Amino acid sequence: MTTIPGQTQRSCTSTTAEAPLDALRRLEESHPFWQNELFQACRAGALRREDFQFLFGQYHLYSRNFTRYLSGLMANLEDDLLRSRLSENLWEEGGGAEPSRRHAQIFRNFLVQGLGLDLEAVRFLPATRQFVDRFLRECIDGSALHASAFLSLGTEAIVARMYAILVEGLHKAGIGDEHLEFFHIHMACDDAHAATLQDILLSFRHQPGFEAEARSALVLALDLRDEFFRQMMDELRHRRIAPQLQRIQDKRSLLTPQVTDGQLWFRPAEPRGETLYQNKVEALNIDFTVERAPFPAEVIDARVVRIPPGRCNERHKHAHETVFQFLAGSGRVMVDDRWIEVRAGDCVFVPRWAVHQSQNLGSEPMVILALTDFHLTGKAFLGDYEATARMRRAAPPDRG
Repeated sequence: MTTIPGQTQRSCTSTTAEAPLDALRRLEESHPFWQNELFQACRAGALRREDFQFLFGQYHLYSRNFTRYLSGLMANLEDDLLRSRLSENLWEEGGGAEPSRRHAQIFRNFLVQGLGLDLEAVRFLPATRQFVDRFLRECIDGSALHASAFLSLGTEAIVARMYAILVEGLHKAGIGDEHLEFFHIHMACDDAHAATLQDILLSFRHQPGFEAEARSALVLALDLRDEFFRQMMDELRHRRIAPQLQRIQDKRSLLTPQVTDGQLWFRPAEPRGETLYQNKVEALNIDFTVERAPFPAEVIDARVVRIPPGRCNERHKHAHETVFQFLAGSGRVMVDDRWIEVRAGDCVFVPRWAVHQSQNLGSEPMVILALTDFHLTGKAFLGDYEATARMRRAAPPDRG
């Protein structure tokens, strides 16, 4: 069987009896689940430790109930030999002769020691409880064929590939391998667990409607997990900006005794702000600086862009909206495919994700006050925010 990047070869030996599973495996490997937002964020290094605290804090409810899913299938198996095979999976999940090494406990160790999570403070969301309850119902109430397909091809068989993606994200968030034992154990042994479950599934291959029922169970398992991950990412995005929203609702002023007069006043003509960014590329005629005003804001962010005569800044785009007020100089601004002529006193609006560039075509420095909603979007955006803001290459200015 051909493997795909990030997926390990299944440990079970390919036989003629396994042929009915080939199409089901292809379906699993191509399911939209693999393109979910959580996986994209892990690959991009977009998640922080506190993001994983929330995500895996919720996932803990699923993890600690896993032996119940296996037990639900076991209760539906009439063949005692199949039950004995499945008991091996349960034995390993439970730590064998060492209950302290049960997988649920190793996962708790990861949460506490690796992520610094206070388990007593975790409150499971309704969506999390619904996900776990639905998983359990499918294993208990479904037929043995349904439950074995649900847990094998739709659950255990995806572990190595799924956890490899999650580990990549954890590494990028600064979580070391010494805390990731849970994931490495499952990436190493769950192929064998999946093989056992697939053997159980294959024992039903002569039943009428085998492929249709197995296909339905496989898709359902992936759909349920896909929806759960989507709900968690939606909640994560909300949690990032929740403190600001709560302060707005509570009518709390940002003007505290700690705020100095100097943080409320800024004169762009006299640089004294924080230098955020500067770049000079002679070959591309790029030369500019960006300073940040010292305002103690939670939503808006005021910046001053300075461009010498005859120069420009990079072509770039970002998630925040921007209003440019041109305080000095003259030239033009590109907003996607449009060019807007500007002079001192003009204002230009740049929508989020629009590629833009300012060109100084005059004889004096161009000074731009850029008012953005950076402090809000910078928290809400799931990704490397700074990496999105600057294009890798900037085209030379068009003087035509």
